Amino acid sequence: MASTRRRRLLSFSVLICVTLGLFLLIRPATTASAEVQAGELTLSFDDLAGWENEGGIATDRALTLASEAPSALFTSPPIEAPLPFNAVVVSWGPRPAEEDESVLSLYVRTAPRGGEWGEWWEIRPSADLTLPEDELITGDFIMLAAQEGTHEQLQLRAQLYPAVDGTVPRLEQMQITFIDSTAGPTAEELAAQAEALAQPATSESGYPKPPVIPRSVWCTDPACNYSDGLEYRSVTHLILHHTVTNIDADSAAAVRAIWRFHTFNNGWGDIGYNYLVDKDGIIYEGHLGGDDVVGTHASGANTGSMALSMLGTFTTVSPPEAMRNAAANLFAWKADQKGIDVFDASRLPNMSWGLPHVSGHRDVYGMTACPGDSGHPWVPWLRDEVARRIGFTPEHIYFDEQDPATHFTRSPINWNSTASIGYCGFNRNAWYTWSVTDPAASTNWAEWRPEIPVAGRYELSVYAPYCLTRRDDTDGARYEINHAAGRSTVTVEQGNRLGLWTSLGEYPLTAGTGNMLRLTDLTTTDSGKGVWFDAIRVRYIKPGAALQGPDSASIMNPVRFTWSVSAPESLASQRLQVATDAAFQNVILDAPHPAGARSATHTVPHPGGPLYWRVRLVSTRGDTVNSPARSFTLMVDTTPPTSSVTNIYLFPNGHYSVFWRGQDDASGVARYNIDYRLSGTTTWNRWLTSTTNHGGYFIPPQPGAVYWFRSQAIDAAGNVEPFSPGNGDASTAEAIILTNHNFLPLFPR
Repeated sequence: MASTRRRRLLSFSVLICVTLGLFLLIRPATTASAEVQAGELTLSFDDLAGWENEGGIATDRALTLASEAPSALFTSPPIEAPLPFNAVVVSWGPRPAEEDESVLSLYVRTAPRGGEWGEWWEIRPSADLTLPEDELITGDFIMLAAQEGTHEQLQLRAQLYPAVDGTVPRLEQMQITFIDSTAGPTAEELAAQAEALAQPATSESGYPKPPVIPRSVWCTDPACNYSDGLEYRSVTHLILHHTVTNIDADSAAAVRAIWRFHTFNNGWGDIGYNYLVDKDGIIYEGHLGGDDVVGTHASGANTGSMALSMLGTFTTVSPPEAMRNAAANLFAWKADQKGIDVFDASRLPNMSWGLPHVSGHRDVYGMTACPGDSGHPWVPWLRDEVARRIGFTPEHIYFDEQDPATHFTRSPINWNSTASIGYCGFNRNAWYTWSVTDPAASTNWAEWRPEIPVAGRYELSVYAPYCLTRRDDTDGARYEINHAAGRSTVTVEQGNRLGLWTSLGEYPLTAGTGNMLRLTDLTTTDSGKGVWFDAIRVRYIKPGAALQGPDSASIMNPVRFTWSVSAPESLASQRLQVATDAAFQNVILDAPHPAGARSATHTVPHPGGPLYWRVRLVSTRGDTVNSPARSFTLMVDTTPPTSSVTNIYLFPNGHYSVFWRGQDDASGVARYNIDYRLSGTTTWNRWLTSTTNHGGYFIPPQPGAVYWFRSQAIDAAGNVEPFSPGNGDASTAEAIILTNHNFLPLFPR
């Protein structure tokens, strides 16, 4: 990833060849007191051939194993460094083929001139510093402890073992980079100034950025300052690294040494990490450019990520507490600033698979141990701590397959664990097997029975990690969901959804462990591809109400309200509310309704002006959800209705059918009172009270006598029609006589 700036800087480098079997490259100092000094030694086969050896042979231009030898050990003579150094990086070759299982282990020890040799350090291949196009393997940094100052001598050892198939390792050449980064302030000096160097408080709300040692303070080399080639992208992912250096090294000097190697030897144009943190929790600004600058730390994952590297090697020891807390504070600041859901995952712009928003470097490609076998286990802790610090509660409930609350069970044989491939997976573990299309060959299955806190509707999602298995992954994972409403099946193309959460849809789930998600190795699409059994998550779907009527039109009392409910499985109870204001500060109707109600009729008090109504829902877990409000206007009705008795029919048995009608152009007739009176008297008697019928069967108290009838209508607004004066509306003397052949079929209502 050499930038324009990198090419320009290298054009000013000076190559100095020294003919003592060693080739020395020293970058001349521009400001000797401030510049990070560096030099390189190249060891050819002619230099390697003189090493002491046990069981080895120098032949065919390479150090290798003697015939039939079980191993070989080569030891170099003491090598004088071209300059005093506090850091060493060793590269060697040739780079073996990927399938080569032979072993070549390198070791180094250093000493001051005339002093005692230190311990042997194993030089592990660095997947971070070895680029895909490199011909040589680059090892991890070897840094001296702060109290050792600088050394001038170095000695190397190479131990070789054959592969099972007889393939033997070869060592043809080596390149050693010596760095002196002691010029400049020490970590102790910077720690004393840390508070003064902290960025001034800003007016930004949210979680504060922790104190950071600015780049301009720790990086005193003039080449640290440049302006071209910077790129910016808003951060969505937070990636944890370790530098694989001596944790007891002076951290300021270590940062300068890493900057020098990344910038010039790796050709990255700058230090790769955005930030670095030491064992005491002191954070250093890394890559130049400030907030959201794109670093060079994880290849395709550079764009859109922020990298923090822990200064030290965390292969067998855990990061110190101060370092962990500083990392959590830095990630919390960025997560709060960018609104990052630290439990979720998504794709970065230059990546074809997903990546958890808080990840270790090894999670990106699966080709590095970074941030170490004892550093990587802290990634889940980081997620939890960042969320706690910024007060973030995820909307999902996460169930890792190792979590007892998941009640995960699986068939007993033929399983693979990601423990053998770098502990990839959500929360550092996943199970996988290989797909089959023959039901008779299907042996692997697993079931999740997560503890659901309350009954309701939930979205169910599954996770398939990106892991380096060197085989393709299935596009036919068939998930079976047993839920409160029955059974559903969803097929997921896991190969296209690696590193991402995939929704299986929404389902009604019961409380407890009665729901079940099942996956097997059986597909209809492929055989011999990876099928992933990892974490699941559920998201509670709150109920919601969509109001249907009334709307803004003017209506009369009583009012009929209708609405629909989404996620009804999550609904425990509901209330219909009417208020005089859109904020519902003055509620004039608050009526409870059962969860199954979708309509109601209410007489609404009429204070005048527009009214607002909504449905207030209470979910099964106790949430209160208000629907959007709608307005309506009540029509004012002060005019009484009119009515009259219209027809009377006489049956052969002397009984009568009496009919009446009413009219109201405003709220409408709601009911009637019907009276009768014996002809020749003045007393009216109540026959029917508040009837909604329009006819009735009248049996005269005195058969053969004449009776008068009158009606009184009451409208929906409560207005009452006054009785008309006089004899009444109609009498039985005017009745239409019915015979047995022309009876009315029924009474109109």
